[in-house]
Amino acid sequence: MAGLKKRNNTWFATFNIAGKRQVKTTGIPIIPKFIPPGKTKTAMMKQNQANARIIAQELEQAAMGRSLNASVIKSLAGHKKGNRILIGKSYIQGVSEYLQEWLKTRPETMWRNDRTAVERFLSFLGDARNMPLDMVTNQHAKDFMRKEMERVSSGTVNKYLAGLRTAFQQAVDSRLFQYNPFNKVHPGKQDREDKQQRRAFTMEEAKRLTEVLPGEWPDMVRVCLYTGGQRLGDIAKLKWEQIDLKGGLIAMTAQKTKRRMNKPIIAPLKSVLERRKASSVSEYVFPMSAMRHTQAGNTCGKLSIDFHSLLMEYGFIKDMKNVPRNGDRRKQAELSFHSLRATAVTALRLAGVPSDLCRFIVGHDSEEIERVYFRPDTAAVVEAMNHLVL
Repeated sequence: MAGLKKRNNTWFATFNIAGKRQVKTTGIPIIPKFIPPGKTKTAMMKQNQANARIIAQELEQAAMGRSLNASVIKSLAGHKKGNRILIGKSYIQGVSEYLQEWLKTRPETMWRNDRTAVERFLSFLGDARNMPLDMVTNQHAKDFMRKEMERVSSGTVNKYLAGLRTAFQQAVDSRLFQYNPFNKVHPGKQDREDKQQRRAFTMEEAKRLTEVLPGEWPDMVRVCLYTGGQRLGDIAKLKWEQIDLKGGLIAMTAQKTKRRMNKPIIAPLKSVLERRKASSVSEYVFPMSAMRHTQAGNTCGKLSIDFHSLLMEYGFIKDMKNVPRNGDRRKQAELSFHSLRATAVTALRLAGVPSDLCRFIVGHDSEEIERVYFRPDTAAVVEAMNHLVL
């Protein structure tokens, strides 16, 4: 329930919204400037305090997204002061209404993550989800991040924060208010250490993939490795128009980073492409995978699930369903299609390829990212350390 505090001979309303203290003027003086005939100063001060309490309750209701009773405020505070109190309180959208409308504008590829981010944030706000949009503070954003960090991984929290940052920036750009509360809110370096790192396929495991997997998968694995570990979506949507077999180049634009690359067609890659071209009936090199990618809203969701199931079927990974969870965090399998990217980096580095050239081949933007993908297995480490023996 709203309270009152004194400030410069004026009653101010105080109340909490989503755990944050709010202070708003009621426009009602503590000591009246005019005492009507037949009234005492003490009686008028009590009446003013009662009027201020009514306005405070109205302001609290408005902060929670409910409509203000403008006539009550004007009658108690006076028309002029009442108008000042009402400015900015009756037209700013509530948080829930704004975010639900924003979701409708999001592209299909982003909608699922953004929807979850919005649902989680509104759940965090609870009864305050309908408060005016401009009442969301940087502290709300930080508290939301900390609460989610207890439940899911830092990577997932980062996705939520990125979506909400975009939503509130659109409101700032539309001049609904001046400051984006989600700016510079992200898990710290120590928090990000919870990120689970998958290992790389060994070259022997990668070779076995090409021998046992059904359908288009063996050739997708080959094309992935022979182009330097390109991502699943870029392989699945590869078109023949991107490939110049005569000139020996593949023109690729990474879906994730928008990085443009010209990949040389090495001899084993050319063999794969010529074989597939001879029986091609589609504009896509891998038409079935391209269809699955499209069915998933131009994401790799369905393909990743398919590949995960095959890895379990052929004994590359274990079923993770019975593995205990840490909160709501999912325990990831140690291998995925993306592990082939680490396989490419590791094989190149162990073969003595310089880091700059390795980054160029794989398509990494920085040495730090490239180091993350360098994952030699124990045997490779032992072999390398044997070179240190005197």
